[in-house]
Amino acid sequence: MTTEINKPQIADLKANLTKRNLQYVMEVEKHLRGTHYGEEQQEIIIYEMCEKILAEQKKGITARKLFNLTPTEYVVSLDVKSAPVEQNTDKWWLVLDGGLLVLGAMMLISGISAYFQKNAQTLGIIVLVITAVVGGFAMLILRKYASNMRAGEKGGTIKYLLVAVGVIAVWMFVMTIVQVTIPPNINIALSPIVNTVGGAIIIALRFYVKKKKNIPSL
Repeated sequence: MTTEINKPQIADLKANLTKRNLQYVMEVEKHLRGTHYGEEQQEIIIYEMCEKILAEQKKGITARKLFNLTPTEYVVSLDVKSAPVEQNTDKWWLVLDGGLLVLGAMMLISGISAYFQKNAQTLGIIVLVITAVVGGFAMLILRKYASNMRAGEKGGTIKYLLVAVGVIAVWMFVMTIVQVTIPPNINIALSPIVNTVGGAIIIALRFYVKKKKNIPSL
């Protein structure tokens, strides 16, 4: 039904194209016939393309200039746009993503808290680094159970909650042990401003890396 409705519309659109733009459209049509797109999909692509061309044709812009692609390149670009981007599931990138998130969050919390609490002490460098490493691996573990939960695995939600509680408990335990056992002259506490600004930068870096490497969310 869609095909029958679109055919006269496409014909009308083509009738309003300049000779050069019509030639471009015809070349695209020719290349589309050799692709995996069905007849109806091809017509939708041509219809939408003609609409775009006509909108710019009034300004004297040709189809070639509008898309900045040859007809062959235009057809290839359709697959590039529609192809799903493969997400990065390499465990080391996932650990880095989690570690940066934990480190940035801890620095921000530590720095901001110091502004509002009298005589408050920020977390030391060693504590921050170790908890970031532990946090990175903790996030990796949580990802696995979160994935199972989303997949509808039986008892997935309960398992995820139990693991989350366990992971947080271990993480807090490690952070406390490190903070108590490592002397202040080694575990140097950063100033509130350094923690706050540094935390914000690390969070921003985390989002940059996440986007650049296409790391999936938890």
